[in-house]
Amino acid sequence: MNKSISPVFDSIFDRVKSETDVGSMRQLAKIINKDQSTISAAKAKDNFSASWAYEIEKKYGLLTRWIMTGEGPKRISEGTEINPLLIDVNEWLNEEEKHKNAEFRILFRQQMIRAFFDYEEWVKKRKVSLEGSAGTPRIKVA
Repeated sequence: MNKSISPVFDSIFDRVKSETDVGSMRQLAKIINKDQSTISAAKAKDNFSASWAYEIEKKYGLLTRWIMTGEGPKRISEGTEINPLLIDVNEWLNEEEKHKNAEFRILFRQQMIRAFFDYEEWVKKRKVSLEGSAGTPRIKVA
């Protein structure tokens, strides 16, 4: 593999560039408050920090999960029927003093969102299954 190619870093950076006014690593460095040499070193290692994605999320409203993976909605406003629970968790993480650590917040949000979307998918499948087996669901799903 050619050492100058950074598929993970480049794909994440391309997503950021496509949805923001960030066009260079210098601009990225300014937004995440790092030296350009730090960005260059991360690119060489093909590593894009989730904490950087979170800084981009705060400035541009892009979801960290989408920035890092390209999956799911780009912005919370694009999500389908975002559950108020996720909004409450986000507020809790931002308000609670003990959760000011950026890395903790990012990891917690990613785990919560991943688990919640899996849960919602399970609820939909179960609802269809229950409707198909008895004509009407036996249990009302909120």
